[in-house]
Amino acid sequence: MTAIEILATIFAVLVLVKLLMIMVNPKAWLALAERMLKVRAELTALYAVLAVIIGYFIFSSLSIVQVAAVMLFTSIIIGLSMFQYSAAIMETVKHTPATGPEMFRKNWLIITIWASIAVWTLCAVFTK
Repeated sequence: MTAIEILATIFAVLVLVKLLMIMVNPKAWLALAERMLKVRAELTALYAVLAVIIGYFIFSSLSIVQVAAVMLFTSIIIGLSMFQYSAAIMETVKHTPATGPEMFRKNWLIITIWASIAVWTLCAVFTK
């Protein structure tokens, strides 16, 4: 099995376990999420490390254009799942920083990652 196949298998198993847990005992899933979010700094560090490790294997096997296309697909799927929570999401958005510099200071890492991927993708597409 290749690294990409292993990552895809891990993804599939985690998705199915999560869906099963939500169907069988949604309160347990919510309790787990609440416990995880209590250690936000540690979770952020873990996700950053996982992003680097998984990103290494993905970018070793796929082009940035392929990755960007999958990210678009994933963003659309996530968007579909979030529409039913639009009122709660908009309430949360009201509490985000009001100015650009504030927003960047609070979210600099993820903004930098998304912008880098976007620029890299455009360079790859238009400099062939």
